[in-house]
Amino acid sequence: MFLDKTKWLRSFMLFVTGFFLMAATPFHASFAKKRFYMEEGSRLYLKGSSNVNTFTCDCEDRFGAQTIETERKHGYVKFRNVELLLKTKKFDCKNRKIDTDLQKALRADQYPNIKVALLETKQNEKCLNGDCVGWFDVQAKANITITKTTKEVTIPAKAKKLGPNKLQLIGQKDLYMSSFGVDPPEAMFGMIKVNDLITFHFDLIITVDEVQ
Repeated sequence: MFLDKTKWLRSFMLFVTGFFLMAATPFHASFAKKRFYMEEGSRLYLKGSSNVNTFTCDCEDRFGAQTIETERKHGYVKFRNVELLLKTKKFDCKNRKIDTDLQKALRADQYPNIKVALLETKQNEKCLNGDCVGWFDVQAKANITITKTTKEVTIPAKAKKLGPNKLQLIGQKDLYMSSFGVDPPEAMFGMIKVNDLITFHFDLIITVDEVQ
């Protein structure tokens, strides 16, 4: 009964990458290669509701280290060749019926992955240089593809440096399933209807290394 969670997961991964790179990378006049990791303790989940209850779906997908290309100019970081594939069947709503409805709505057999392509991030330039204490605001732009629909979205978040190469990123984003061509699931012959609006939440710990 929950479908847009997968797209949020992708957004979350894009966000994470962008934030961390921005906070830990010195100025570059051309694209530079970086490798990022999502550490244990990170969490990504979706919250939705129906006309009878609310539900939370955790993303259980795991991602290995990835090499990406970035270019920094003042408070902006642009990305190249950054595409993440999220497995539609890796969301656990702690209810088999909801899991099945979600996979059916997202046509998981035909479209096993949700694609997220990170475009750019924007933040205070001082924060990128490590001069901010505590949390700072970040905005990321990404292309998200669910089934056959691709949309550019802006995702707001907050980031905090935990060390020279480590960053924590938190945030949430409201999305409408119908905007991606997904019909909210129904059950019990239409007596139970999932609401179109869902909220994606993420709390991530990211490490970024230089690529030699």
